[in-house]
Amino acid sequence: MRKYLLLAFVFSCLILLGGTFSIPVETGDVEVPVVIRMADLLALVPEDFEPVWDSLKVYFEGKEVPYQIEDVDGNKKISAQDFLVFVAKGKGEIVIPDQPLEKTSYTPAFEVIETDSGWKVVSKDVEATVNRYGLVKVTRYRDITATIVDEVGVARVSGWPESTFYVDGRLGNHHEETSGAFRIVSVRVLTPGPVAVGVVATLASERFKGLVQNLVVHIFANGDILLNNVFKFENYADLMKLQTMVTRPLATAFEDTLHVLPVFRRLIWADQLGITPYEYWLQRNAVVWVDRLPYIVFPATSSMKPLWWGATYIFASMERWRTNYSPKAKIGVAEILPENPLIPADYKKWLDGDTWVYESLEFRDGVFKWMPSEFEVYPSTKGIYSQKVEDMPNRYKYGDVVRHLRLFTVYSAEDVESAIRFLERKSEAFRNLKIGEKFFREF
Repeated sequence: MRKYLLLAFVFSCLILLGGTFSIPVETGDVEVPVVIRMADLLALVPEDFEPVWDSLKVYFEGKEVPYQIEDVDGNKKISAQDFLVFVAKGKGEIVIPDQPLEKTSYTPAFEVIETDSGWKVVSKDVEATVNRYGLVKVTRYRDITATIVDEVGVARVSGWPESTFYVDGRLGNHHEETSGAFRIVSVRVLTPGPVAVGVVATLASERFKGLVQNLVVHIFANGDILLNNVFKFENYADLMKLQTMVTRPLATAFEDTLHVLPVFRRLIWADQLGITPYEYWLQRNAVVWVDRLPYIVFPATSSMKPLWWGATYIFASMERWRTNYSPKAKIGVAEILPENPLIPADYKKWLDGDTWVYESLEFRDGVFKWMPSEFEVYPSTKGIYSQKVEDMPNRYKYGDVVRHLRLFTVYSAEDVESAIRFLERKSEAFRNLKIGEKFFREF
């Protein structure tokens, strides 16, 4: 008996002598999802510390919270390309030991069922389908069954796939397509864990040779969907559109659905009229004030009398969030950005970058380069961009990378004001998510 007690004492001393390394995690007072590559986590650990990854723990406000490590590369061990996934709220830490410790067993939050068209994923509060391209459609949130949001992560691309511009100045034939026209290189639904189920897909355009879409989507049990959409160029490309989209957010399910967002900092129609974006929407009776701040609110299916063109808004600054919300169903679908993008003073530079479009019940983020003749009609936009089509495209080269990190969330709220207050808190938490000394901007 003494021998066994002595062995137990020695083992306990070894555990006590073993070290741990803590990586602080900080966010706001609303849950936000975290997905971090193990390679990026390792970069935060001192070189002289030997981490035992499968014994790590995650704590928030002193309490252990569930997490999962996903085998992204399929090698059945923890390696650089795998993901650590958890939900953050308040102040916490990732604690990594240098000695093996007893593992905590967590129950998976999702069941994954393969179907003829892809996969169905089911949890207590969320049901979704994943098609063969890795695109997500949410079909249930709590007790509401409907098309809540569709095609999360779909890309819209247009341009000149036959361009020989740098040889002879010719663009060739114009072509437009979405991810549904891409070739499926690979797609996997990862083994679900206690907080989420992940989807990884690689798609390649057959028309725009060398354009590759690497799509990573995580569906969380709380209604969050974290999207990391990365476009890589392995060839030259002249593009007029390079956009990430979601389709049919709530509006086809509920006729009373409203589109809600903070007032734009820049809107081309307002500039052309010589007024502020606030005044533009005030003229359309589409402004509400909440906590002394103005917000745009209008029926999601209305075009709202645009100055020109058919989109409800276009050539508009990207803001911190936007949402469709149904007062009847008391639920919403929101898009939240990881930062509030700067707006260059140079108008052309701004138009060359990412802007927001709301059209055909779609949230569209990214490059849109069709410069209409209306630019030349108004003094404020006259001459700011060439009207020659060959001058319009964004020109990408081998090695260029475009990344869209977006948080889409399905949420409940009693009314528009409650939805706005919730999204301000949620977006602030997402923008301020910090792991170690680094703000969370990509993975």
